[in-house]
Amino acid sequence: MITIDDFVKVDMRVGTILEATLNEKARKPAYKLIIDFGEELGVKTSSAQLTELYTEEQLEGRQIIAVVNFPPRRVAGVKSEVLVLGTESEQGTVLLAVSEMVKNGDRIY
Repeated sequence: MITIDDFVKVDMRVGTILEATLNEKARKPAYKLIIDFGEELGVKTSSAQLTELYTEEQLEGRQIIAVVNFPPRRVAGVKSEVLVLGTESEQGTVLLAVSEMVKNGDRIY
């Protein structure tokens, strides 16, 4: 079990995918995502295994939820600065999202 103090350390924010391109270097099919998190956080990159359910066109313009305070990692040649959140379901990874359009950078509580 974690405490509420542990939970609030995880900084989850809403961002809009500006660009999605196939990450050719990834061992498992993945996209390189360019995501706008608003004025405070700016634009960040991520590598995400979303190719089973989403095309590049379906991702671009979509608002997503991501953890923005993990240290950056190199993933198949991509500097992955955020962790895009989704569910591991039978059909593949399904993105978590907000039900209404909100401001990029809005925090998830």
